[in-house]
Amino acid sequence: MPRLSQRAYDRRVMIAMAVYVVVFLSVWPLARGAGAPLVKIVCALTPVLPLLYVIGLMAQRILASDELEQRTHLIGLGVAAAVVSVFSIVVGFLAAANLMTLDWTSISLVWIYPILMLSYALARRKAARRYGVAECDEDESMPVYIRFLYAAAIFAFVAAFLYLRAGDVQAVGIMLGMAGALAAGAAFFAVRRWLRRRRLPTG
Repeated sequence: MPRLSQRAYDRRVMIAMAVYVVVFLSVWPLARGAGAPLVKIVCALTPVLPLLYVIGLMAQRILASDELEQRTHLIGLGVAAAVVSVFSIVVGFLAAANLMTLDWTSISLVWIYPILMLSYALARRKAARRYGVAECDEDESMPVYIRFLYAAAIFAFVAAFLYLRAGDVQAVGIMLGMAGALAAGAAFFAVRRWLRRRRLPTG
């Protein structure tokens, strides 16, 4: 099985997540107004397709890795599963106690996959450093600050969509807050990358 380069993997994941956001905002809302059950099911599950593509990319990347890299992936997936389990339990108990509305519970469930991916990436990166697995060269991977900027742009896009379509000020504030936090993270990693490159020997 051919192994994707880090840059190609990052590019495909980012494109898939952009497709996911567009489909989620444009197709998924049609499920509520659809009359035929089949149309309702198709509209409701269409956003799952880009996520399945990302899962396939991840599986391809793991299977093409050596045993040590597969171990770091396994640790990352184990930590991600634990984080998602705790998140789901907390949301479940809050919903069962009627402390969360149905809409907020649904929103929380939609966030399970992003939380899974983020916790997996962080845990896998830490495990790789612990076992001395060489990280991909920056020229072969997409810089972290660009990933953060991309995520910030997605949240800003979602906030604009919610404001123009629903006028939900609370949801817009949450989305803008996350976009701002991601933009701040992008600035931090951009400055850190610039300082590292400045300290590198030129000769």
